[in-house]
Amino acid sequence: MTPLDTRSSLKAASTVARATATAAFTCVVLCLTASSASGQAWVAPARIGAVTFAFQTIDNTGHRSHDGSLFPGAYDSVSRTFLLNFDYAVTDRFSFALDLPYVGSKYLGPEPSFFGLPLDECFCWNHGWQDLGFTARYNITNEAFALTPSVSAGVPSHNYDFFGEAVLGRNLNEIRIALDAGQRLDAISSRLSVYGRYSYAFVEKVLDLGNNRSNMAIGSDVLITRRLSGRVGFSWQRSHGGLRSTEFTEDIEIAQYDRLIRDNHFHISGGVTVSLPRVDVFASYVSYVSGTDTHVGHAINAGVSMPFER
Repeated sequence: MTPLDTRSSLKAASTVARATATAAFTCVVLCLTASSASGQAWVAPARIGAVTFAFQTIDNTGHRSHDGSLFPGAYDSVSRTFLLNFDYAVTDRFSFALDLPYVGSKYLGPEPSFFGLPLDECFCWNHGWQDLGFTARYNITNEAFALTPSVSAGVPSHNYDFFGEAVLGRNLNEIRIALDAGQRLDAISSRLSVYGRYSYAFVEKVLDLGNNRSNMAIGSDVLITRRLSGRVGFSWQRSHGGLRSTEFTEDIEIAQYDRLIRDNHFHISGGVTVSLPRVDVFASYVSYVSGTDTHVGHAINAGVSMPFER
């Protein structure tokens, strides 16, 4: 391999690292259901990969009810997630990614908690491995316009608690199909691009009730300097099924509240990535703007992504 080939390969590796890093954390923000469109529309060349270590903190400062109004009492909670993501391009078109998240959650108050569960009433941390994730992508076009469909799966790592505020997740199997698109705006600036994503999740049924969902995202990336890039994004979630908070009538349904709730929401995010010679450092902020039967709050993400060639 010539020095020029090496520089080109490392540049490609850095590009996929930034994309993978952003995608990995957006995935966490959306409960491992959807990732960043820009990070998935353009794919890396064959034999380029990245390993990402990321940290996320989510502050749930309240809840919205079925009509979008703030639920009285707040019922705050906090969640911390460490994520290990591995992304690798097998060919110029086919790539895959693996996700391994470790989650810790804690109920903050007030007392008593809404459901009066020991898990929340102790005001202690509940932590453990969450859902293992696998994604396979196949790129159709990778030029100024990029289009990449994908399929992914989430499988609980073990039979963890799912009822309450201080839980790891919903403990459900799911399959997701997605389509990512991106367009470089060369006519305006070679530093500017826009992206869009749609994904549909087939979620394991609970009490014979389905609660599949759609996730959508649009946004823009800008290369501010040779090493610094920025991003702004808008994301929506729409649940197809489940129950509104006013429709839980039986104890057996209430015990499955977090699995069956029809969570619809809208989020706004912004972030930056600093590209160093052999590592990318990224950070982002997500604001929970509106929704129904969902949380109020925000998320802060940070991490490093290390590209490699093999």
